[in-house]
Amino acid sequence: MNAPVHPEAMGRAAIPAEQAAPLPSVAASPVAAVRAGPRQCLIVDDSRVVRKVSRRIVEDLGYVVIEAENGEEALARCKADMPDLILVDWDMPVMTGIEFISQLRALGGRFQAKAVFCTSKNDTLDIARGINAGADEYVIKPFDEAGLRAKLERIGAA
Repeated sequence: MNAPVHPEAMGRAAIPAEQAAPLPSVAASPVAAVRAGPRQCLIVDDSRVVRKVSRRIVEDLGYVVIEAENGEEALARCKADMPDLILVDWDMPVMTGIEFISQLRALGGRFQAKAVFCTSKNDTLDIARGINAGADEYVIKPFDEAGLRAKLERIGAA
């Protein structure tokens, strides 16, 4: 009977195909996961006016827009179908933006939406708190099209 041989000494080619561990697929990577169909943006804000302005900007970037008036409604929408991009206000009834972002990131999963706070909170500590909660970027209201586009380009969402 032959003495056992350490697998590293044999090299990967010497291991029969049925015993070799499969190589990780790039498509199986969470980073490479991509939604099927058109890009979707969820706009979460209790202000109808802000949702309307935001909608115009992201539709010009090719997104199909979905809206929610608070974090609780937004979280339910994300659980049903995760969008590619989320623009979220901080101060909202029912569930705040910071609570929403924290719970969104806790969902995990293969696909994670890019999330951008769009809020009037402009204190450095608030910005840090929003980013630490899981936001990818932070835009201070009132924002304009050029400012929002620049932030979205920075995170690869434009």
